[in-house]
Amino acid sequence: MDNIDDVSKLVGEYAIENYKKGLNCSESIFEALIRVGAIDVPPESIAMCTGFGGGIGLYGATCGALSVAVMANGVKHGRRDPYAVDAKIRGSEIADKYYRIYNNLISEFIERNGSAVCKEIGAGYDDWNCRERHIHCLKLIGDTAQLAYKYLQISPEEAFKMPYGKNMKGI
Repeated sequence: MDNIDDVSKLVGEYAIENYKKGLNCSESIFEALIRVGAIDVPPESIAMCTGFGGGIGLYGATCGALSVAVMANGVKHGRRDPYAVDAKIRGSEIADKYYRIYNNLISEFIERNGSAVCKEIGAGYDDWNCRERHIHCLKLIGDTAQLAYKYLQISPEEAFKMPYGKNMKGI
């Protein structure tokens, strides 16, 4: 499968399929990215994703789908050996280069979903177990899997030059 759009669609479908089979949002997306070959990690690394579901252990904090999209992109775009960077620039280098892609990813996620917070995204549902919330999350998981894949297609050189969106540093 050579077409990026076809693979993107497939990763979304796999993520939805995984969720329907009982994986949580984070596990669903991470497994789908592994299955299509978008990230090269051992399958058992899915264990790192388990705790992100329900906004981290059902706490309702950062959406687990978003968390794992960031984590998956760290496989490609993260610093492999931060200690190899000169200590004088090690701290500033991360904002100068690396944070840019993650900033854009979360900005696009919020634009699509209205929030990065699980509790806010699911606020319209009185019952966590209701069918409507499940369907809402199903769609969000498929979309976020495709979003994660989209950002995995960006070269590190492009990622390091992306303009910042909203951020705490004001850059």
